[in-house]
Amino acid sequence: MSWKPECNLYNTTDNSRWDDALFESRHKRILSDEAYQDHIVPTAIKKVRTNVECKLGENGDAVIPEINTTSNNSNTQCNTNIQEEEETENCELYVRTKVPKSTSSSLQLQVLYVILPPGLCPVKEYPNGTPEEEELGQDYIIEGSPRDINYNIEQKFLVEMPEDFFKLWKCCRSINKEKPEEALCKAGLTLVGPYDLLNGKLDKLKTSHVSSYVCHWRYYYDPPEFMTVIAGDRNEYHIGYYRDDPFQMPCFVASMSSLEPGIIKPLGENIFAGVCNYLTQQMRENPFKKEPYQRLYNCLEKYAKSLNYSLKTTTPGIKWRNRNIVAKGFHGAGIVAHRYYDDGCIDTPESRENLRKIFQMVVEAKSEDEQNKYFEEVRKLINNVQLSYDDSDYGPGVELGMNMLTYGSEVFHKSIFMLLGVAYDLMGKEPNVDILLAHLKNRRRGSNMSMLELVE
Repeated sequence: MSWKPECNLYNTTDNSRWDDALFESRHKRILSDEAYQDHIVPTAIKKVRTNVECKLGENGDAVIPEINTTSNNSNTQCNTNIQEEEETENCELYVRTKVPKSTSSSLQLQVLYVILPPGLCPVKEYPNGTPEEEELGQDYIIEGSPRDINYNIEQKFLVEMPEDFFKLWKCCRSINKEKPEEALCKAGLTLVGPYDLLNGKLDKLKTSHVSSYVCHWRYYYDPPEFMTVIAGDRNEYHIGYYRDDPFQMPCFVASMSSLEPGIIKPLGENIFAGVCNYLTQQMRENPFKKEPYQRLYNCLEKYAKSLNYSLKTTTPGIKWRNRNIVAKGFHGAGIVAHRYYDDGCIDTPESRENLRKIFQMVVEAKSEDEQNKYFEEVRKLINNVQLSYDDSDYGPGVELGMNMLTYGSEVFHKSIFMLLGVAYDLMGKEPNVDILLAHLKNRRRGSNMSMLELVE
């Protein structure tokens, strides 16, 4: 049996375009580089990311073990075939490819996920958590590091970084050539998270588990959609990218801090806008420090203008997203979740105020019996929103799970994973499932969220 998922046309001049084929997956595996290079598909099953360069034949066909990709001139129609030998009815698949470079003689293909048939998959073990948890989220070992920094970051942090992320690094390098990550220190900011791959700090990480990377500078209240890239020196302030879909570029840049726990405040649509809006706010609040802040602002503003980056807090893209918000949520940034019927906001049985009261009663219960009593109200809400999954309406589950995460108590962790994990999986947002599972197992409070000090 072969699967032939339909893929979008890929324009080789647009390096940000993806070709996607999605099937709900139970046996989630990705082949390592060695598996492709040595053609030992059955014996080298790893969950890693890989890049493959293939030679194109006279007819334009590029053949990779188990995958056939056809390229035609500047517009490429990518069709992915997975050949199965037996027992294919229950086999599930997730495939995602990117074609960053294409010439008349070669094709470079990035294969992110390949799921082998059950006959080739090893017996599944559950070293962490319950089988139900492992079915949704996995903590796997990353093997090797791609030479391309874009792929290297995506391999370890599970998302692709936008162009402005790298441009800020280049700008900071012009300010502080030796330590670009400290270029904004006079404003109390440090480049962290995936920037630690660019400065080599993550080379010191003793573990290769993906959980260590996705939890690197992940604060207690950060949802899977939020990725910290800049850390402040006070009040757990941090700036990061927020994306509704892990397979898409970020929707906006936002900040969070312990002054308003769990609240996400949009700052603009790119990282330059985020930092410049922070500096503007600091100059208003600290007029005696205005001069060093202004110098940094002028430098960033000049660099951003040369790249035609908007420094506005609200842009047409952000306005468009705001029109597609189905629920506000506790964190305030809004939830965008696809629904297949009716327009408008999702129906929730409880207002945000009442929901906070219910959560508060559960958390502040004096005894286990009292907590179980109050938790019955939560169970009713969970049962109600899970019914909406049958109608392909994932918004209520995402909203309730996200509100539990934002409220911030470990007593809700199992329910959070049950709600958000299932919703993400059904919506095809599998990187968010892995991030969520890793975060709930390593959820920490504090200001230093580096995994370098934590993992030995």
